[in-house]
Amino acid sequence: MKVTEQIDAIEASAVSPYRLLAAPRILACILMLPLLTLAADFCGLVMGWVTQALVEPVSLHQFINAGFSGADFNDFLPPTFKTAVFGLIIGLIACFQGMRTQGGAVGVGRAATSSVVLSSLFVILADVVLVKIIILFFP
Repeated sequence: MKVTEQIDAIEASAVSPYRLLAAPRILACILMLPLLTLAADFCGLVMGWVTQALVEPVSLHQFINAGFSGADFNDFLPPTFKTAVFGLIIGLIACFQGMRTQGGAVGVGRAATSSVVLSSLFVILADVVLVKIIILFFP
């Protein structure tokens, strides 16, 4: 949208492109990454049961009870919160890189590559910081 000057047209209409374009995308990343994590956890749980059932027959109820016997709510809350922070980081960086894109299709490719690389680096850095914070608050 930046390359085709659509964002300039939005600004000329006296509408903030950050409020119209960036905010919903960042909010979507913040909300959907934890949901995606929960869906992946569910798939992992089901496939773990399938694998266990192939080796040694066990009911799903027994598998879940044995798996969650030592688990607490605090075992699920911090990692899910981390994914919301990761969504914030990914959304902010992607929107920032998208808003400063220039140079046609080549610039869009550079911005996309830069967005992925920066997001990866910042997510790894945030993971280190969040693990330290989680260990501090959830011993």
